[in-house]
Amino acid sequence: MSGQISKLLAAAGQFSGAVSDLVEVAREGAVQPHSNTGAGDTLDIAADGLRLLIEAMESDDESDNQLHGALVRFLEERT
Repeated sequence: MSGQISKLLAAAGQFSGAVSDLVEVAREGAVQPHSNTGAGDTLDIAADGLRLLIEAMESDDESDNQLHGALVRFLEERT
């Protein structure tokens, strides 16, 4: 159970970081190429948060498994 809680906390942290980036962009009024959002880092952070959330939920749902696999491949290609 503590592994699940750790993954949920990690997912929450990732989502929090992504939301902070998006709020900053909204306040600035435009996506700057050199910002986290413009460089794609915010998308990576959000995708990793979703991956962690799916892992924490331990679902047998095939659509969750397909999404998890797609997220893992996406993140591997970005590194």
